[in-house]
Amino acid sequence: MSEEWNLSICGLNCAKCDIYEAGHGNEELRNRIIEWFKKERSQTVKPEKITCEGCRGPIDRHWSSDCKIMLCAKKKGHEYCFQCSDFPCELLEEFASDGLSHHKRTVENLKKMKEIGVQAWIAEQKKKGAALFCP
Repeated sequence: MSEEWNLSICGLNCAKCDIYEAGHGNEELRNRIIEWFKKERSQTVKPEKITCEGCRGPIDRHWSSDCKIMLCAKKKGHEYCFQCSDFPCELLEEFASDGLSHHKRTVENLKKMKEIGVQAWIAEQKKKGAALFCP
């Protein structure tokens, strides 16, 4: 996969996540995230803590290392949720309906990936100009 595509287990594009981008050299974004934590949560977050390598990276370099979806798929030996016989499961459905717009598209993304394959799905997204979407 190219740098602009780092698909998560649940079908999001990790490469377009703010935390992922901040941890891969976007210092302006990292500073905005640090300020957000200070203002919104009264927390001091060190710059080196703003990092994530995505679902396929080391667990100690994952922003949400306790992600139930990721942990479930890894336990079952799946690269993507659509590979599971329980797809789409309750965990994934809850995540997709949590009110965050980019989470909403996970199930549909995964259904299409299952139908046509991951690489074909990425090619389809690139044709639509979706390579720069927020995860």
